[in-house]
Amino acid sequence: MSSVMANAYLKMFPMEGEKKISAGKRNPVLDIPEFNRAWNLHRETSLDIMKRYEYMSQCLNFTDKDTEAIKESKEILAPHLEAILDHIYWEKLINDPWLSRWFRDETGKIAKEYVTIRRARQRRFLLKILECKWDEEFWNFVRWVGAVHVPVFGFEDLYIPMRLNLALWGYIHQYLFNFLAEQLKDDPEKLRRITTAWTKLFWMIIDVYHIDYFAAWM
Repeated sequence: MSSVMANAYLKMFPMEGEKKISAGKRNPVLDIPEFNRAWNLHRETSLDIMKRYEYMSQCLNFTDKDTEAIKESKEILAPHLEAILDHIYWEKLINDPWLSRWFRDETGKIAKEYVTIRRARQRRFLLKILECKWDEEFWNFVRWVGAVHVPVFGFEDLYIPMRLNLALWGYIHQYLFNFLAEQLKDDPEKLRRITTAWTKLFWMIIDVYHIDYFAAWM
């Protein structure tokens, strides 16, 4: 278990590395085979990020064909990336009544410098996605970004509700697909391949991003 995030997880929850010994008080929910399997799977894949990726890839049927489709999208998205990010951050996010809360200072005004920083980070992340290197470093990074938005690995008083994360990724997903639909309106088969691949990848990112949202409950 060489994962940086797995090691951090064990430091936060050392009991997860210990052999499980019954205290005599059985949780009846764990007697349900399906729930028990799901519980064990979540625990195991919280400690091995590549196992999590492999499992989610199987669930979503994310294959090499999807990786190739995302690579194909680079020639469409990369040249327009600045305009795409300008729209997402400077038109949508700072004006959205919920999502804009991430970008306001103590006085309630939009913190433009912070928006610029977040935009730059998103740019790096989208370029990393377009490189299609689904390795341990990539998935650890996705997990870390999610983890610092909750008290587990972030600030004690920081908790970004999951609904806002889903809203943000949902909007980026929607905007990218509308953009791709316009760019590929004369090639519906290519559009189908690329948007299908991006949809699967977004679900995997959302899953890994939220692993540590459930740590306190576990």
